[in-house]
Amino acid sequence: MDPGQPPPEDPVAPHTASPPKRQRADSGSSTSIESSRSVRTLTSDDLEYIHENGRTYGNETYYLPCVYLPENDFKEQDRLSLQHQIFVHALQGKLTTTRLLLSTRRILDIGTGPGHWAVAMARQYPQAEVVGIDMTEWDLDTTEATFGDCRVTWELDDLDVWGRETVVDDLAARLAQYDFFTETTHRNPIESPTRSELNHPHTHPDTSVESLTIDLSNLEPQPEPGWHFSDEFDLIHLRNMKGSFAHWEDVYAEIYKSLSPGGWIEIADYDLGQVPLPADNHDPSALPMPTLRKLYKALMEASFKSGRPLGTFYMHPSYLEEAGFTDIKTMHVNVPIGQWADDEAQRTIGKLMLVVVMETFEASLLRLLTKWGDRERVWTAEELKAEIAVAQQEVGDWCVKAERREVEGWCASFKWITGRKSWHAI
Repeated sequence: MDPGQPPPEDPVAPHTASPPKRQRADSGSSTSIESSRSVRTLTSDDLEYIHENGRTYGNETYYLPCVYLPENDFKEQDRLSLQHQIFVHALQGKLTTTRLLLSTRRILDIGTGPGHWAVAMARQYPQAEVVGIDMTEWDLDTTEATFGDCRVTWELDDLDVWGRETVVDDLAARLAQYDFFTETTHRNPIESPTRSELNHPHTHPDTSVESLTIDLSNLEPQPEPGWHFSDEFDLIHLRNMKGSFAHWEDVYAEIYKSLSPGGWIEIADYDLGQVPLPADNHDPSALPMPTLRKLYKALMEASFKSGRPLGTFYMHPSYLEEAGFTDIKTMHVNVPIGQWADDEAQRTIGKLMLVVVMETFEASLLRLLTKWGDRERVWTAEELKAEIAVAQQEVGDWCVKAERREVEGWCASFKWITGRKSWHAI
């Protein structure tokens, strides 16, 4: 272990959802708020929850559900709690792949959700100010009670100041060349249209005399979209953020601006790996888990139609390079799905991963397929849930066969990518 790094958190700390003792703090009441204020800070009064198909969402567009405190709906928070444990297991108890110094002063967790990572980092780096930002409220009391007291500034803020991709015809064309079932590690990035293309759609200009008359006295400079934090961060962390932004080039440029010289960015996410093919399978039409494959393909198609494509292509090193980052490194860990591994620790993490996979079906699919639909149609909640049940049975059967050594074990591909802002950057 790095001598400059504190001992790791217990990766299997128990999580018990309990009724919240307080509402999430508004930005106006957070401690040390002046150092982390964003120009688009929200308050609880700004939140308008959307209730669809028995789940609650933080806005009209984001595909994953959230908790709903008035009804003690913690299903999504419990799923994310298990997911956090898996990430820590995969790093053998560590919370980050960056080599942070004990002198690290400020840490930002974007899309913090229930705040598991932020709270754990605050405990490991008690001298640092840790800021967790999310666009909706979560049961933070449960997280803090589980991991212990710490100093975290919680912010309500929707950092997607650029909006969703509206040129979906262009995305659909790219989708035709996107292979969902190949190795995910080296997938090329999906470029967003340039800002000028978004602001100036291809329409015929109005050349009438009236249109050429401009009142200069009414022209005011429009600020560029951005976050505009009043102080810099030494580490900015994102985890499980696929589908959160459409314009990743702008996101990484903004992160670069928000880092101190020498500061780090770290992105972590995962994809379900390829399902291993049986050695005697020579029929392409008889691939294993057909319902799972159908749902995964439909999920990807719906995400492209929604304007925020899923997939871990947003972690491609070229994004960081173009933003100006150096010392870019990637790390991959295969996490078993199910208890087929020989090693006891791998069996433990595999059991957790299987639960997460099962719970992620509805969380990921429900809004995308009932709101935007795949290439063929918009699904009903009833037909989708019926297909999810079939896919879950397929996954469960495969894992049982893998334990019996009748088929090869299946893994999820976890990935971390880090980059550093130059020490000489202004």
